[in-house]
Amino acid sequence: ALLSTSIYGLTGQIAFDEDGFMNISKFRVRNLVYDGRQSVWQDIGCVQGKEVRPFRIIWPGDAQNLKAETEGKKRYKVVTNPVQPFVMTEAPHSDYGQCLSDTPCLNLTNKFKSQENGEGAESGLFTIQCCRGLTIDLLTKLSSDLEFEFTLYIVQDETYGQKSSNGSWSGMMRDLTDNTAHFAVAAFSITSQREVAIDFTDPYFFSGFSIIYSDRTRETSMLAFLEPFSTKVWFAILVSAHITAVCMALLEWNSPFGLNPWGRKRNKNYSLASGLTMVFSVLFGHTVRAKSPKAWPSKFLQNIWAFAAIFIIASYTANLAAFIAGKHAGINYIDIQDARLQDIRVGVLQGSAVHEFLKNSGSKLVTVAERYFVRKTDEGIDWVIRGKLDALLGDYPILDYARAHLAPSCELKLISKVFGVDRYGLGLPKESPLKAALSKKISEYHRIGYIDDLIDVHFADAHCIKKRISEEDSQLEVTHHA
Repeated sequence: ALLSTSIYGLTGQIAFDEDGFMNISKFRVRNLVYDGRQSVWQDIGCVQGKEVRPFRIIWPGDAQNLKAETEGKKRYKVVTNPVQPFVMTEAPHSDYGQCLSDTPCLNLTNKFKSQENGEGAESGLFTIQCCRGLTIDLLTKLSSDLEFEFTLYIVQDETYGQKSSNGSWSGMMRDLTDNTAHFAVAAFSITSQREVAIDFTDPYFFSGFSIIYSDRTRETSMLAFLEPFSTKVWFAILVSAHITAVCMALLEWNSPFGLNPWGRKRNKNYSLASGLTMVFSVLFGHTVRAKSPKAWPSKFLQNIWAFAAIFIIASYTANLAAFIAGKHAGINYIDIQDARLQDIRVGVLQGSAVHEFLKNSGSKLVTVAERYFVRKTDEGIDWVIRGKLDALLGDYPILDYARAHLAPSCELKLISKVFGVDRYGLGLPKESPLKAALSKKISEYHRIGYIDDLIDVHFADAHCIKKRISEEDSQLEVTHHA
């Protein structure tokens, strides 16, 4: 059955099924305005099912028209969670005390409350920060195109939220499930667990997961030339050299043909010092003035030692080159299946999308990562830079931005292969009427290339990438020889 109805300010249709239950409802919302000659009805929005799509309200009157139109815009409470480069915060301008080009956002000291009672930052309920980033630019664009205003605030515990044993949520998820916020904008991953509790718009960013780690090289020691051989090898070489020198001296001293006071009564005598001089000059390849043995046994032993010294020198040279190359090449992890990751400190954000992915995939790395939970992604990246963690699991775009921009010495690296699929969307309470309008605009931004432009702007000018390029073109300098 189809019923057409016209109520004051509403015109539309309602459809009922065979049992008499309403299954379709469509209304156009109209506003009575004066066009200069007569009063006419003008469409200002529509209602389709549970979704409300307002356009704008044209208030009567000429002098107050613009002001009334602005005041008629809907204002939404929007929650966010800072993580570079999607949402970044900084203090207001020191001279003006306000945000000149960035978007003001509230850093709350208590749970969000409307400030209609006149209380503000002076009351200590919140402090004003200035927010910018890729997601903030997207929010500003949406508010302009959909003609709404917003109050942006940072979630109190600065987490995306995880589910407790009693079914309640923390972080941004809590603010959405209890309707404190109308929607959430951040690097908010769409996961199956979160989709049970809230709704998401169409994704505005697609990526995967990765691992970031610090590529530290060992400090060069003054005894670095000894490192190609182990202590036992050096000890064996020294003992062998001394035994050879003692044996040569004894053979030469007791031979009837040797350099000794008896026998042929040579003018020179072959002592232990002569043997040591001969052994070490051969070992180190130096040409020095030494006494050559005359006895056949000592001559044979000297040649055996010279033959052994060739292998010692060749082995040392080869190991020295390999040692220097390995010392400065650093460590390269391939993927999450790399067994070497099991032996280092790998952190992860508890309840994050990558944490859920590792648990669902049965990866062995999850048992290691759960021993090193971090509270925030930015905090985990800082721990990797400072050496408190060896590596950090996270979303690829966030870690890639940190690798290119945040490391002061550009020592951060990513694993060779990205794994998993990650998507960012705007979070909304269940059955929110804003979902359709926001998703439609995000799809339009993808189609016209606006999202790609935002990515180019916020991921450009990486000083670490420029530094690597300049180092590849540089000449060999004193620091390299040191």
